[in-house]
Formats: sequence, C-alpha cells, structure tokens
Amino acid sequence: MEQSSLPRRRLFGGLLALAGSLLGRRAEAQPAASADRQMGQPLTTHMRRGEPPAQPLDTMLLYERGDEHNDPKHNGTREVLSLIHQERGRYAYPWTIYASLEAHQEEGDACVLCSRLHKHGPGWSSGLHSEVFTHARAVALGVNVEMTNDYAGTEAQQVIGVNIQGLKSPKPMQHGIQIHGEGEFETGIGLNGHGNVGLDLAGKYGVGIDARANTIRVNEGTCIELDGKGAIKLRYLNGRIEFLNGERCFGHLDVNGADHAL
Repeated sequence: MEQSSLPRRRLFGGLLALAGSLLGRRAEAQPAASADRQMGQPLTTHMRRGEPPAQPLDTMLLYERGDEHNDPKHNGTREVLSLIHQERGRYAYPWTIYASLEAHQEEGDACVLCSRLHKHGPGWSSGLHSEVFTHARAVALGVNVEMTNDYAGTEAQQVIGVNIQGLKSPKPMQHGIQIHGEGEFETGIGLNGHGNVGLDLAGKYGVGIDARANTIRVNEGTCIELDGKGAIKLRYLNGRIEFLNGERCFGHLDVNGADHAL
C-alpha cells in the first residue's frame, strides 16, 4: 500500500507545483495587463478604408482613408493616426513623435517630414497646424527650429531656418507670413540675434515697408542711410538733426531753435 501511494503523492505534488507556477505567472502578468491595455484588432503594414486617391509612395507602413461626410450634425474630426501622450512627472523629456534622417545624397531632396494639402473646398485648411495652450511659466513655442553650421568647404551654401517659397501661380498669394487674431503680442516679430543685416528686402516690391498708422522709431544717434553705400545719412543727436556724408556733418537743424520755414 505504501508503494502504491507513493506515485499518487508524487503526482499530487507535481500538480500543486504546476498550479502554483501558473497562479504565480498570472499574478505577475496582471499588473502589466492593467498598465498596458491592448484593445482592437492586429494591424497590418497596409490598411485601406474607402477609395482615397492612390499616390506613388515607397513606404513601409501605409494607412489610407477616404470618407465622404455630408451630415452637418456629425462634424467631429476624423483621423488616420492619433497619438495621445501625457507626462506628469517633474523631471522628464517627453517627445511624442521622433523622426531622424541621415542623408548623404548628391542629388535629390531629403525631407524629414512632408506635409501636403490639396484644398478643393472653401473650408479652413492648413498644411501644418500647431496649438499651444500655456498654463505655466517659462518657454512655450508653437514651432522651434534649432540650426548649426560646421561646413568647412569653400563652395556657396544656404542655411535657412524657415523658408517660404512661392511657386509660380496664376494669381498672387496674400501673405508670406501673417500674424493676426484677437490675442495680443508684445512684439510682433523679434529679431534678437546678431549678424550683418536684420531684415533684408532683396525682392522687388512696390512699397518696401508700409507702416500705415504705425510709428517708425530709432534710438538717438542711430542713422538712417539714404544711399546704397551708407555714406549719406540722417540722424538725431544732442538736440540736432544732422545730415552726414560719411562721418562729416554738412548740415543740421537745431530742434530747440525757433520755428521757421526751411
């Protein structure tokens, strides 16, 4: 009897060990399942809904969506890809989307992010849209561009932070850059860097600067140059409006003098 009960005890002990192992694994997996929830269906590298226009893309991952919604009561947004990210820690570097490109081509165009919009209706449309809701101190930027240049060659180059290229069109476009809206900016455009020229109007315009009802101001001693070489200048200094040829003043007006016709 003792010999027949020994295999049963071994079998019973093995079942208990197996049950304990399975329960332990389930207990370990439970917190991970509650933290990282997975819902929906498995995705493939190419998904297509509707009949959007096909484009010649050499892409590893392609999601296509074509809709036609005409009910004004159902005016919610519809997305192809949505990413929602929240970081509540005090010391963190949350980057919701990161894209990196290393390009070595001699010909062709390298682009990290391409946005293309075909506007066929009168509704508000935007190629790129950024919304910033500021609720705290320090810096908040709608778009940030950081540039460096360590090119040691002698060939000509152009390193441009923001480039707006107007392609030839049957009709002119209204603004290359526009700042508008009800919100107030203390400074519309701030040129806080340093270099040779702050604002270069090299293009051909009917009016270079149209200040309309706004004041044009320079500090005392700053010259307004009246020729392309910077020799003939006009400035206000020490109570006098001076006309200069180089550094030589050849005429002045005393701003404290009597009123008289010039």
